[in-house]
Amino acid sequence: MAEKIRLGIIGAGDVTVNPGRQLDSLKEVKETDWELYAICDYVPGLAEKVAARFGFRKAFTDYHEMLADDTINAIAINTPTNSHFQIAVDCLRAGKNVYLEKPITTNAAEMEELLKVANESPGVFVAGSNGLFQSQMFMFKRMIDAGEFGDVYMVSVDRAASLKDPYGKGKRSRKLNTGISIHSASHNVEWALFMLDDPKPVSVVAKAYYKEGNTTIPESERDEDDDGCIAMVLFENNASFTFKAFRAAPARDRYEMRIYGDKMSLEYDVHRCYNGHKFGVFNQDCIRMFKKDEFCGQVEINPHFPAERGHAALYRHFFDCIRRGEKSTISNGERGLVTMRILDAIQESIRLGGKQVMLP
Repeated sequence: MAEKIRLGIIGAGDVTVNPGRQLDSLKEVKETDWELYAICDYVPGLAEKVAARFGFRKAFTDYHEMLADDTINAIAINTPTNSHFQIAVDCLRAGKNVYLEKPITTNAAEMEELLKVANESPGVFVAGSNGLFQSQMFMFKRMIDAGEFGDVYMVSVDRAASLKDPYGKGKRSRKLNTGISIHSASHNVEWALFMLDDPKPVSVVAKAYYKEGNTTIPESERDEDDDGCIAMVLFENNASFTFKAFRAAPARDRYEMRIYGDKMSLEYDVHRCYNGHKFGVFNQDCIRMFKKDEFCGQVEINPHFPAERGHAALYRHFFDCIRRGEKSTISNGERGLVTMRILDAIQESIRLGGKQVMLP
């Protein structure tokens, strides 16, 4: 593609502007055939402030006006989840290449309809977890595919944001879909599907917790989003995914993924990687592997390959798909649809007080 990639971003909030988030990450994308072109936010004056701060050429308060600008050929959507579906549909139907931040939609029905629109659109559609695009995640997957782990039977994620973390503070409406059982699980479920080679989900069991009010109040009677979630997903190939996450909790900050196989397992300290990362300097002390050994029984391996954060890698992939005029083969929404079906089942299990929910 000879045309320059002119990126417009819809949403000028924390995901876009906070340190270490998207605009910071885009500084690592060194190719010269793209530019930050336009920023849009419905809050009066916010887009203009962000445009002046980061060097965007144009600022909008109505994204429809942005879509009418034919010089903009790529859009990143960083708005609240309950607005994703309609904005993404409008962008795709306007012929734009689209990157949609997760959670992709609020439910599987929206995701199914969005995927139909994306498949009919000539543009690129990337809708997936930015964390999935980290170089270390692809390394893990290559090792799994090469048989290094043997039979991989479980992926687990354990995360907590302490009380000092601003994420999740304050009372919220369930309608905003900002509960950790959606917001965080949307990323980690997709990680598990990727590592396990996209097995068919069979059932889900989940329980939610709330930091405010009496914890004995049934989930069906709560009117705020959850601050804690424990879930287990079982797959047709007998593998499983376990998810435990809490925010604004009296706990140590942590974010860890583990992969278990019958020959080897690994521990990936996402928190250490993310917080230790500085642009251009990679943290190489966030991964530990444990392997069966015929002489020692078990050996520990501390691999030293570059670990990175995900947004820069995701944008590089997005831009490369646009250059080649090809759909993404990594995160084109198909896995996102399965993810949303699992998230719907998690919400249903929560509403039922932790009962098992079967997936069709």
